[in-house]
Amino acid sequence: MRVLVRCAALLLAAASPVAAQSAIGVGTSAGVVKLTDQRSEEALSGVLEYQPNAWLSLYAIPAVLHLSDNVNGRPVSSSGLGDLPLVVAASYASPTPGSPTVGAALLAVLPTGNAACGLGSGQTAAGLDLGVAISPRLAHLAVDASRSLSGASAQSSLDAPKATALHVEAGYDVAPRWTWTASVGVDVGSDSTQALSRVIGAGVRHTLAHSLMVTIDGSHGLTAASPRWILSVGVGTAFGGSSPVTPTTPLRRLKSTFNSGNTAKIGCR
Repeated sequence: MRVLVRCAALLLAAASPVAAQSAIGVGTSAGVVKLTDQRSEEALSGVLEYQPNAWLSLYAIPAVLHLSDNVNGRPVSSSGLGDLPLVVAASYASPTPGSPTVGAALLAVLPTGNAACGLGSGQTAAGLDLGVAISPRLAHLAVDASRSLSGASAQSSLDAPKATALHVEAGYDVAPRWTWTASVGVDVGSDSTQALSRVIGAGVRHTLAHSLMVTIDGSHGLTAASPRWILSVGVGTAFGGSSPVTPTTPLRRLKSTFNSGNTAKIGCR
């Protein structure tokens, strides 16, 4: 009996540091994107994050979508659940002050949406993201690249599925709980299925208490193939994108909000 008690005590002692390091975060974002003069998409997305330790994060990002368009002078629309992105992100930060953080993420998008109504791709997709970030004092700078590995676009319904998406994002802590950020997103490579996009974005993040944040983000397209504009508002302790080093910067929050739509068509067939 004493042996069992001692073994149980040893197991609890070994598990305590792991439990202390693990964390669960939740968040929600609501946004609207104007794709063309006639076509728009509204989304309400949730984020569930589980961190079993300091370097690993797991995300699930469900969303409810409403799409509207004007086809041959007739308004059409679709509403319902979109596809479900699942993300496994790992990062490493050196304990040396000013050292960069490096990371990688794997993304799988499950076809939970109704593709016949434009609410999903209708197929499972996989993607990869690599990134590096550095935060000298109050400033923050990050660069990452993401690409779909199989299926339709695993990055976002706003990206060309066969292109590589590059993001450069910079931020500055203007006050103890306020951070302003700016972003540039560029699709590179070739894709015969969808034109390449170029966007700029800006956002503000305010920390209310502990890790609870309120975010406001917007972006503007620079080319005819880009979304006209995007606006998103979020609140929570988690804002998961596929970036392993910058999940809480504007373009990442916007892409996770609009990750599960289908820009190719709309209305049930």
